[in-house]
Amino acid sequence: MIIHRLRYALVALLLALMASTVAADDEALNIYVGQGQMPFADDKPDNRGVYGDLMAELCRRLQRECHYHSVPWKRVQVAVAGDPHGIVLNLGRTAEREQHFVWLLSVLPTSYVLASTEQRFDNLAEALAAGPVVVMGGTPRAQEAQALKQDGQTVVEVTDPEQAARMLHSGRVRSWYEIDLRVLYLWRRLGYPIDQVQAGQPISFNTSFIAGSPVLLQADQLRGQMEQAFAVMRMDGSWRRILARHLGEEVALRLSTP
Repeated sequence: MIIHRLRYALVALLLALMASTVAADDEALNIYVGQGQMPFADDKPDNRGVYGDLMAELCRRLQRECHYHSVPWKRVQVAVAGDPHGIVLNLGRTAEREQHFVWLLSVLPTSYVLASTEQRFDNLAEALAAGPVVVMGGTPRAQEAQALKQDGQTVVEVTDPEQAARMLHSGRVRSWYEIDLRVLYLWRRLGYPIDQVQAGQPISFNTSFIAGSPVLLQADQLRGQMEQAFAVMRMDGSWRRILARHLGEEVALRLSTP
């Protein structure tokens, strides 16, 4: 009982802090969504994914008008770069990107794996030697795979991760270099038997963010407001419900537990 009362008191306190710091800014935020980024983000108004739903709720709680812009993933980072009101969803924080964005909100940990239907691959060298590797174009994963590729080896870059899943299932490629949660999400959504896909040890780990343009106005203020709102969402259960809607209850519980 005491714990519940303390939790409600903390939620009330954070809500009060948010109300006192909401920006009186009439300018709308431009939310750039890379196409085909499910379950994290997509350009479909009826299903914007985990980050799309999260951003919509943040905009509501912060009383900010938000406009969504659908952009091919290879161009989304360029599109947001010069926009003083630009925000991009689901962006992994890497050394190469560090200076090119304002990192507003840390959202989810991510693991990058090699998925296959025939054998486990624990590193890219093994996978490339075994046959074609498919990867999302315009990502650090694609750059990494291309850099490791030897003569006679093949890296296939696609613009839609669903295409990659279909290529792996049909046998056109031997492995798929992708985020673990996306592999499981698409494999289930396409109706493929889950026991037909396997993943090796994670190649790398990262944290996925909601990020802003390097020229984003009032970036520090917005970062603080978003962090406060997200903390409230974690405590009141709304963040877990968003995760469950897209990833299922089991994964939602694991990802939403501190």
